Amino acid sequence: MGKDKAEEMVRKKVDTENLRKHMYAVSAIMGELADELDGDPELWERVGLLHDIDYEETKDNPEEHAKRSAEILEGKLPEKALEAIRAHNFQHLDVSPESDFDNALIAADAISGLIVATALVMPNSKLEEARVESVLKKFDDSSFAKNIDRDRIQYCERLGLEKKEFAEISLKALQKIHGKLGL
Repeated sequence: MGKDKAEEMVRKKVDTENLRKHMYAVSAIMGELADELDGDPELWERVGLLHDIDYEETKDNPEEHAKRSAEILEGKLPEKALEAIRAHNFQHLDVSPESDFDNALIAADAISGLIVATALVMPNSKLEEARVESVLKKFDDSSFAKNIDRDRIQYCERLGLEKKEFAEISLKALQKIHGKLGL
């Protein structure tokens, strides 16, 4: 599935603007991670964009989340992409994250929220104001953005990336698409 078809699917299936922005953020981070880890940037971006395609449909039934996305995307993405999508909800599904692809999606999904939350508390609420040091400080502040699972961010270590390097890659990715995110 190409970028245009993927974006069309997001427009049709996702009503919530903040969810769409989250999906674009994860997509951007995944593209940068693919470059860093010798993955396929187009495929990794697509998976980042589509990983929550079922969220509005399954938000009250976490055991279905990601499983339903994989069903929707069956035949449109390769099996390893569907595995990564399922693995990002491993807590509720009988799957284990194993590949770099799986672990990258888990970490990107989590850090995207932390970076956006960090940007929103900057004086002008802009990504350009956010610094890696700010993101790392907010990571360590458990009272900040409590819904962000810091353990999932640390899946970056499974990729051979230290938390600081992962935050740098992720922040750079989101700064590139700040207009699309409205930040």
